[in-house]
Amino acid sequence: MEIKQIKAKDTQDIRHRVLRPEQPESNAIYPNDDLEGTFHLGAFENDVLIGVASFYPEKSAIIMAPNQYRIRGVAAERGMRLKGVGSALLAAGEAEIWKQDAEIIWCNARIVAVGFYEKHGYRRVGKSFVIPGIGEHYLMTKESPIGS
Repeated sequence: MEIKQIKAKDTQDIRHRVLRPEQPESNAIYPNDDLEGTFHLGAFENDVLIGVASFYPEKSAIIMAPNQYRIRGVAAERGMRLKGVGSALLAAGEAEIWKQDAEIIWCNARIVAVGFYEKHGYRRVGKSFVIPGIGEHYLMTKESPIGS
């Protein structure tokens, strides 16, 4: 498996089919996809895109740290789940984020993904909440290994 930077538009097909299949394809285009500092990673096997993840220099209203990154749209093709695709994307994204001197990474994790993020050192913050049309989530965070 190879992890490479990709364009925002290259994430949209997998985002739509895996994360939001019941919604219009346009809902796989996220705000800030083209924001300066945002980057998107793709996992490739034999030059075929099998997973995606996006990372945004975006602040949570709840987290006080000034230098934050947000994870969104982590998705692997259905046949590639539980094969390390998400873990590889997350590790590569975190490595890049920590180079940017971010203090904390956060995401709104679907209930089904909470265990995945906890396995990678993220912790739940507060109570669960519902994102309309998507479902129940937890705010999850991971602090920089440098200076913590």
